[in-house]
Amino acid sequence: MLLPPPSVMLSWPRPNYVDPDRQGNFMIPITIVLMVICAIVVALRLYVRAIILKAFKADDWLIIAATVTAMGVSMTCILSQPAGVGTHIWDLKQEQVNMVRIWSFATQLTFTWSVSLTKFSILLFYLRFCTTRAFKYWIYSTLTFLAAWLIIWTFLVTFQCVPVSAYWRLPKEGDRCIPFQNELHLLHGSTNLVTDVLVLLLPVPTLWTLHMPTRQKLMLVGVFALGIVAPLSAILRLIYIEKATVSWDASWWCFELWIYTSLETHVGIICASIPSLKPLAVKIFPRFGSYRGYSNSSPMELNGSSFTEMRRAQTGNSNISKAERAAKMMSIYPLTTIGGGSERGESQESIVPTTGSSDQEVDVITSFSSSNTPPVVPPKGETTVEVTEISRNSTMWSPNSGRYGSDRNV
Repeated sequence: MLLPPPSVMLSWPRPNYVDPDRQGNFMIPITIVLMVICAIVVALRLYVRAIILKAFKADDWLIIAATVTAMGVSMTCILSQPAGVGTHIWDLKQEQVNMVRIWSFATQLTFTWSVSLTKFSILLFYLRFCTTRAFKYWIYSTLTFLAAWLIIWTFLVTFQCVPVSAYWRLPKEGDRCIPFQNELHLLHGSTNLVTDVLVLLLPVPTLWTLHMPTRQKLMLVGVFALGIVAPLSAILRLIYIEKATVSWDASWWCFELWIYTSLETHVGIICASIPSLKPLAVKIFPRFGSYRGYSNSSPMELNGSSFTEMRRAQTGNSNISKAERAAKMMSIYPLTTIGGGSERGESQESIVPTTGSSDQEVDVITSFSSSNTPPVVPPKGETTVEVTEISRNSTMWSPNSGRYGSDRNV
């Protein structure tokens, strides 16, 4: 533990151990509310990914790990208030000062892991709609940078003092601590803010170059712009890191610092999970997922009897005509890729409308939510689709050829 100079300690007022001044008692309620909201959002995300889409992937496992460590951050913040956070350091007994330092050490370590795991999850999510080699290069470069950041800061936070316990207890002979710990905390907060902004801005150029209606493009960018709350929280946190480090009264200034620390960890996870909740919103409010020209129907599982029935309709193992087979396919596989000339074999993970222009609107968030569901793409130009709402049967007619279209792309 770095002790203040004697001149500073002599300038402190007489200690008040009976009824000291406190910042307040609102840190614990705020932290609990953040924990509850975060837990609900993550639970809904996991329900969507595991139950509705049946596509539980690496980014979902990472968000679980990030949530666990975020709960650890919040618990250290909650436990630090009874220990003495929010009280002037001269009104704390030595054992209270030691406990404040212990919870400070635990908060630094769990925070480092929580924000890193959240960003790892977001970057893996970006890979789902990665359409260019340059974008993929930047994603992997950012992942590498973030992994290096996590390893370096885990080491620096853990070994600020050697032995580790020297961080929170009175100094003994042989203890060694980094002399510039205050600057170290500021550097930690600053580099964390840089990674926040980098992860936030990374997909914007790719999203803006997608060929889709402007309103849909702005809506999509807006979904990702929700993540701006995390850098704003990081800025507020950095301000209070500066206040806590320039003053020897760290226990007083850490009160608001811990609030913004908990806020940043939970808000980051919430913003990372909101895009995954779109299928649930469509399931509850069907109008939320329907756009001009086509309906965003519930995805079908490619397994079991449904898959067999679809293959029979594709291969034509019956005496029915092509038009009847097309109608049969549409009853099994409603409103999928329909068109005459292009082969579309991509999974839903990689479907992003990158070419052409159309008045149709594509729900990109839903369309790359799961690799187990077929791509939902609006009809191409000069293709007529007639849909019967009750039976969901469709008849495809191509005005160029004057005949019913092929069911190859159904």
